[in-house]
Amino acid sequence: MTVKATLHRAIPPTTVPARLPPLFRPLIDPKKLGASPVTLAVFPATSAAVVSAGAARRLLARLGDVPDPLLVVGYNFTQDAVTVLQDARATLFAVSNFWWSDARWQAIRQR
Repeated sequence: MTVKATLHRAIPPTTVPARLPPLFRPLIDPKKLGASPVTLAVFPATSAAVVSAGAARRLLARLGDVPDPLLVVGYNFTQDAVTVLQDARATLFAVSNFWWSDARWQAIRQR
């Protein structure tokens, strides 16, 4: 399953919860985000939508240079995706954290 994020560029932090599926809303307190605009990337709100390093790289390629703080929200991220996104200075929010590698997640999906 290829997952793709919905992007919201340069939005006020106070509008973040309204742009999230209900499952993701409790993850972020907009008061802690400050007042400066943020770029928000929202992956699907389903347990099958695990964000891999490939999906993370595709997201970063779509964004290009991101001057705003980047918030990335998803159900779960592989440890490889976490590394890619943290290297890009993104702040991640996830419902679950199983901490598998891309290879391990691929092997599980093929069973």
